[in-house]
Amino acid sequence: SSLAQHPATAPLGEFIRADDEGEKDDAEEKEKGDEEDKNDKEDKGDQAKQEKAKFGHRPKSLNSVPVTNATLEKMPKKSKGSSSAIKIDEDGKINTYYLPGATVVDNGKSVEYRPPYRFYLMKTDTTDYSKEENFYKPIFPGKTFSVDMDFRGQNGPSCGCNINFYLVDMPVGFPGKDHDYYCDAQCFPDMGCCHEFDMNEGNENVQQITDHACTGHYSQDSTWKCNKWGDPEVKITPPEFGKGSSNTIDGTKKFTFSQRFDVNGNALTITTTISQGGKTLKKTMNSNGEMQNMLEKLQQGMAFVTGYWTAPDMNWMDGESCGSGTEHCSEEPAYISNWRITSNGSPVPNPSPDPSPSPSPSPSNDVEMTCGWCSSGSCGSC
Repeated sequence: SSLAQHPATAPLGEFIRADDEGEKDDAEEKEKGDEEDKNDKEDKGDQAKQEKAKFGHRPKSLNSVPVTNATLEKMPKKSKGSSSAIKIDEDGKINTYYLPGATVVDNGKSVEYRPPYRFYLMKTDTTDYSKEENFYKPIFPGKTFSVDMDFRGQNGPSCGCNINFYLVDMPVGFPGKDHDYYCDAQCFPDMGCCHEFDMNEGNENVQQITDHACTGHYSQDSTWKCNKWGDPEVKITPPEFGKGSSNTIDGTKKFTFSQRFDVNGNALTITTTISQGGKTLKKTMNSNGEMQNMLEKLQQGMAFVTGYWTAPDMNWMDGESCGSGTEHCSEEPAYISNWRITSNGSPVPNPSPDPSPSPSPSPSNDVEMTCGWCSSGSCGSC
């Protein structure tokens, strides 16, 4: 047996040598563990890149149609009792704004969405998008935005459908191909190129939030002015969100979507909470360089865009649930209601009772899942 096994008879030098060997073993074990962690992270990073390559990084075209004087004539006639005036509860005060061309029902509390249109939140019922003063641009830092979303059953908006609300830095200085002075971070031909924050886009299978800042310095492509892929990105798929009761949030039933913008110095944190029937799912986007760049635009105010569009290659958004094949959107309607903007620290107002047969969500902390990343500027999906 070795001297290390019988310390009572071992000379002092042997004690020191045994201790040194033990420390060496510990260091080697730690180094081995660190290497395994590094390899694990690299494997996950490679897996994420493979998923991106499989499903695509971003839309190839913008398939939504803006409401202009020309497109208004072609739109289906609105149902009786509908208008474009929407009521938003801002810290307990009900204010009226407009989504020109949209079908707003339930006395201004709910918007009915059908493809392929997109709408802009305006101060008056005008389609003159050339003037910045016509837009209502909420200042979201320090606020929480909440709505109730309803896809109404198993046959609601399917794979290939995209119901959304997001922020862009429009109007730009030229009308563009759609004559609406639009811009976004994809920088499509004959359209403006600008900051874009996707507060929410999805269907019954997925919910996604993406920050598209514009620093002009991107390793993916040196010609990019804006981050077309987005950073950070939150993608919520089964078993957290999807079709059926096996998911924490069942996308076929009504749920409450809430997004909180917190600022500490120049650090922006965005927390998204989805609640339904006593279950709560929470996702956090932590600050990084891209988020700091976006904060500057958010504090100035950005145009609020909302709509519903379809594509056969929406796999970049819903491929994890829907696969990589050609998609066919069901084009079924979606409903977003009870719009609220609340100062952080104030209680979020409860929505009015809804006569719809869909169960009203009841936010709770019974189930909570959190995700935070990007403190170092390296992101992945949750």
